[in-house]
Amino acid sequence: MALRSKQLHFRGPFCRQKWPFRNTVIDYITKTPSNAKAWQKLIQSCKYFFAKNQIFVIEELCFTRDYRIKLSMNGFEKPFDIAKVPCKLWINQIFHFPYFISLIIPKIYRCDVKFLRFYHQTISFDAFLFLSSNVEIIELEFVTVENQNGSIVPLEKLVEILPKIKEIKYYDSHTSFPITSNTVQELLGIQHFSKINEIEIKGLTETFDIQSFFGYLKENKHTCFQLLFDSSISQPFKICLEKIIDEIIEIETHDYKPPYIYFFGLAYDKMNKMLKIFCQSSPQHFKRLTAKIFCR
Repeated sequence: MALRSKQLHFRGPFCRQKWPFRNTVIDYITKTPSNAKAWQKLIQSCKYFFAKNQIFVIEELCFTRDYRIKLSMNGFEKPFDIAKVPCKLWINQIFHFPYFISLIIPKIYRCDVKFLRFYHQTISFDAFLFLSSNVEIIELEFVTVENQNGSIVPLEKLVEILPKIKEIKYYDSHTSFPITSNTVQELLGIQHFSKINEIEIKGLTETFDIQSFFGYLKENKHTCFQLLFDSSISQPFKICLEKIIDEIIEIETHDYKPPYIYFFGLAYDKMNKMLKIFCQSSPQHFKRLTAKIFCR
């Protein structure tokens, strides 16, 4: 009679190994993992480590269209109930979470993601700092970041704490927009600001110092800027914007990287000319320049 093989489980009983190191070293490695790949190899090689410190490494955490949470690892995807997750999550590539970020933060051990996308929510500055320390691409749409006292964190402060950032897309309404009269000068004073590859901001208001910023734009040779203004801007401000647009259009050869500037009411032919100039100077962004060139 054949013996039935014993079923083994990842979360089942474990035997402590005879490590060639002191127990204090093993305890330190177990309690304070600092590298996601190394920790993943440890828990794959011996379930003792996971049993002592239940941290699971995943590549991607996102919210699906049918309002379920999905995690991905090594090409494997699985929806799950966050309330039933018994361990902490270590996310190291993509975090796309449009709603209720406060529900998931207690379940996160560490967030090393390079791509971060949030929609339609208010989060604390501490939570934003915790999730974005390693971010290279960030998309925030109708997201308000608040200080402990409830005040809105200005855009320049968010950019300042993202030293590795390469692309920024920020869409919002003028009611909670983190732009102050000092934003332009503060942005220009950030050391890594000129190294960002792409910046797209939708919903800009008259608070944005476009005159000072245009002076910077005419010296910019690296960053692709898309500046889309809110429909609430006044007629005098529209005239100011149109003068800047006319100056960009009338120059045959630009010795700087021309931006794409749009406001509701801009003549169709000027909009097309701006679009053409922008796409010629930044062909890699041609397909990504959305047809949604209106402002909310």
